[in-house]
Amino acid sequence: MAFKDPNYGAPAGRHASPSLIASKLRLDEKTVRLRIKKMEGDGFIKYYQVTPDLAFFGLKCLGLYRFEAMNLATKFGVLRHIRGLPGVVEAFDYIGPIVSVSIAGTSPTKVQDLSDEIAGMFELSKLSIENHVMLEPHLHPDRLDWQVIKKLRYDARCTAKQVADSLSITPRMAGYRIDKLLQSGAILMRAVINTQKQEGLVFYELTISVGENRQSAIGRRLREMYGEKLWSMRVSANGVLIASLFAFTLGEPEEAAIQLSKTEGVKSSSVLILKEVVEPARPNWIDALIQEEIAPTLSDPVTG
Repeated sequence: MAFKDPNYGAPAGRHASPSLIASKLRLDEKTVRLRIKKMEGDGFIKYYQVTPDLAFFGLKCLGLYRFEAMNLATKFGVLRHIRGLPGVVEAFDYIGPIVSVSIAGTSPTKVQDLSDEIAGMFELSKLSIENHVMLEPHLHPDRLDWQVIKKLRYDARCTAKQVADSLSITPRMAGYRIDKLLQSGAILMRAVINTQKQEGLVFYELTISVGENRQSAIGRRLREMYGEKLWSMRVSANGVLIASLFAFTLGEPEEAAIQLSKTEGVKSSSVLILKEVVEPARPNWIDALIQEEIAPTLSDPVTG
């Protein structure tokens, strides 16, 4: 619900249904519903957000970088700076001097330049974790689509009637527009979580240095060892394997790192514990781009 996982595929509705989650996690559907309701009530799930495909704005390149500061004060300075920095999609703050930053740009060079700018400003060491180019979007939203996206932006589960009332259209039209945007992949809906209120759930990353051409074998081993606790895996630009997992106690991440370091083919393994998912300040640069798509143009007819 909170992290984009390609293994789950696109949900048929606005979000992954409790039945889909239950089948993936081998749980009872009623249990999943109760857990979701509790997470919402406790504030662990803060709200549900919509993000448009950034390729609509020419931002077809996305990079993920890990920065390490000299001390905690510097890291907090980095976090303050990037919250208002155009191009920064989100950041992941870990316990200690490390933060990962997701950056969007019009080209790999632009993404690299912004990461270099951040690193240079605060004298940070930098590791490129992931870089990819997004496909050209098939759908080209019109102004009404963008108005729908704006309405859903920070309230992704509001009803079609609420969308319709705010835009003076029919609920049927609102539902049609929402379904069209979802099915085309024009928007991504997800739960935004507050990791400070995770209560018994620990998100962490294992950074694994492996022998030559051993990433696939170690990846299979990780899936065997951790099953559904392993929700994401990627290989960094320099061949380091990055595994994202969750645990139920603080001791598990360290135990996992120690266990992996003893695995054949693993040179070394270290652990990072996620402290907070940091969003850009509101209204942010993505909100401004959405508003530009809604704003009237000189070619629009004049009424009155």
